[in-house]
Amino acid sequence: MPRLDKFLKAAGEPVDVDRRKPNSRPTTTQSEEQEEKDDYGQSKIDFSLYLREAKYTLSDVILPERTKKQVDLILAELEYQDLIFQEWGMAEKHKLDKALSVNFSGPPGTGKTLTAEAVAHALNLKLLDVPYEQIESKYVGETPKNIRGTFEFATENNAVLFFDEADSFLGKRLENVTQATDTAVNLTRSVMIKQLSAYEGIVIFATNLIRNYDPAFMSRIRWKVQFDLPTEEAREQIWQAQIPEKLPLDDSVDFSALAKEFEEISGRDIKNAVFQAVVAAAREDKPKEEKRVNQSHFREAIGEIIEANKAASQQTVTLTPVEGDVPLPQLPDSIEGSVQDSNETESGENER
Repeated sequence: MPRLDKFLKAAGEPVDVDRRKPNSRPTTTQSEEQEEKDDYGQSKIDFSLYLREAKYTLSDVILPERTKKQVDLILAELEYQDLIFQEWGMAEKHKLDKALSVNFSGPPGTGKTLTAEAVAHALNLKLLDVPYEQIESKYVGETPKNIRGTFEFATENNAVLFFDEADSFLGKRLENVTQATDTAVNLTRSVMIKQLSAYEGIVIFATNLIRNYDPAFMSRIRWKVQFDLPTEEAREQIWQAQIPEKLPLDDSVDFSALAKEFEEISGRDIKNAVFQAVVAAAREDKPKEEKRVNQSHFREAIGEIIEANKAASQQTVTLTPVEGDVPLPQLPDSIEGSVQDSNETESGENER
């Protein structure tokens, strides 16, 4: 695949070779650099902790056909960038669209993170995956610094920038700002929009809650890819893909039957079920040579996972009817005194 420098050239953007060297900063004028320091300062996060080699490939990812087609088109933008931007003139109409921005949305466990890493692998690039809890700071002004630092580090290291659970900071901006925290939220989201608009690399967002996105972000994202729960055919392939060659399987194992019987499950559910089934088979009271993973191990494991998922998605509230007056618990003296003083103060203010 072409590297990012070629992507910028095809889009009609100048490429600064020095900027692509690790640990270097984008070339700016001295006044611009001082202005950036005054506005943002430097992030204190060690981003190198979140930079990793992409190990998963596209062959490791089992996706529905529609999703796979969209991912192929994203890679085709880079593969045919000279044809698209130069020979066919798309650079003349898309001068402001510098970033290859992508959003992956869908239920948990459907392969969004795995696919982001596979895309980086296909492009021969590293992946910068910074968790938002590291970017967000309780100190005023630190979060914008961290956001800017994330984009800078990805640029300097020629890495694919990946934001998981992106709805945490791509949510709708607040219209009625009533306190300092509201101002900080809006500032964070404004900084994200500014950075995304100026970014010249590849950035992938992932979310389970796309409905929470700010429309201003959605309009700046070029590719929007939906990840759905796997089909029956895909489920069978995922079951099979989780089985190592050395694993002793009983003749009763039928992955086609498992895929047909258990619907509405994610690839992650299947992966966890296989592991739990293997553990259950390993602990059976048999000689090691006789131990096998059978169909019942898989059925029981996925059944338990489905029940656990249902329990996690439900909030149970139990109301118990009573007759007569219900005495309230006695408050400690210190709390009772505080409540009484507060009531007396409020009563006096009302009288005035």
